[in-house]
Amino acid sequence: MKIAAIVPAAGQGRRLKTRRLKALVSVLGRPLIVHTLRSLKRSFHFHEIIVIVPADRLEDFKNILKRHALGAVRVIPGGRTRAESVKNGVKNVSKVSQWILVHDAARPWVNKHLVHQLIRSAKKTGAATLAIAVTSTVKRVNANQQKIVRTEDRDSLVLTQTPQVFKKSQLIRRYQVLGPKALLATDEAALFDGSRIKVSVVPGDERNIKITTPQDVDLFKFYMGRK
Repeated sequence: MKIAAIVPAAGQGRRLKTRRLKALVSVLGRPLIVHTLRSLKRSFHFHEIIVIVPADRLEDFKNILKRHALGAVRVIPGGRTRAESVKNGVKNVSKVSQWILVHDAARPWVNKHLVHQLIRSAKKTGAATLAIAVTSTVKRVNANQQKIVRTEDRDSLVLTQTPQVFKKSQLIRRYQVLGPKALLATDEAALFDGSRIKVSVVPGDERNIKITTPQDVDLFKFYMGRK
């Protein structure tokens, strides 16, 4: 089973209170992207790994990955949004790879158990995502008035994570069917909303956080210390 891993890494680090790209922020002496790619490479033997970055930072990323013995990873320019960048990544996947795993550069805690469970589930349906249960009470609000409209049934809600895995032919087909609407999706699992392909849900890990704030960096350091 040949799988291509696509890693969008063009996100800004504004909420991290830095002007650097989030993937290049140093954590425990290494750029965040290095932590994530090393975790990915330990989790599965991918046929290829593609990192998607801003067009004007291609050489910066290539040099950093080479310096950290990750030179075999391909680096390509992305688009204006995450969705467009991932679509560009899919176009660059080789014909040999028949499955695609998409993973956020800002989630460095991915591990072998999660990836293998995800792949196993995706093989049954064609698509699978990691997700964790919602434990807090969830309210729907009127966005303009900031008033509660109703309480949602949290038993039927989950918080999705990455990685997400898809059969390549089916993912490409969804891009074709949705056209420009595909570029509005906040994750690739959303491309299958309303389709005959049902995305399987695999229990994620609370430690598989998306680094967004300085507090997230501290939490990742804590997890690494315990590891």
